[in-house]
Amino acid sequence: MTAPRNAAARWRRAARALAPARALVAAVEISHPLAPAPARAVNDTRAHILDGVSFPALRFGVRIADDREGQPPRAELWIDNVGRPLTQWIEAARGAAGAQARILQASADPADPDAPSIVEWERTLELRDVRIDRARVTARLGAPSLRGRAAVIARHDPARSPGLF
Repeated sequence: MTAPRNAAARWRRAARALAPARALVAAVEISHPLAPAPARAVNDTRAHILDGVSFPALRFGVRIADDREGQPPRAELWIDNVGRPLTQWIEAARGAAGAQARILQASADPADPDAPSIVEWERTLELRDVRIDRARVTARLGAPSLRGRAAVIARHDPARSPGLF
């Protein structure tokens, strides 16, 4: 085999040699106690099967949390508002207040589209402040609020532990 003569051919050959066998895709699963089934989407051109469940192809994006001093970290999720199913899901969940978003990163085999994808990483966050317009559904993502929660599980005071006082 002879070596390629120009730089473009060498670059293509090196890119093929370094290309991973599996491609990474992002997926989201939004669940709510009032909704009959979770809303699912995978950010790809085709549907994927993750954990035995089909995720339809739908464009979405996640803006990671910023780290500004004096403010809690805030992340944002947006999903293209294509068709009526996502809007119906939000209506069934009564505005999606209290919903949980499970963000997934999975690896898929590009050579075999029917093979199930493997979940490599996942994180579950609260969905807050859901807004719908004609183009997108947007929501803030965050960890459960720690405000108003007790700092310790059990506090010993005269009412709870009278033998100590």
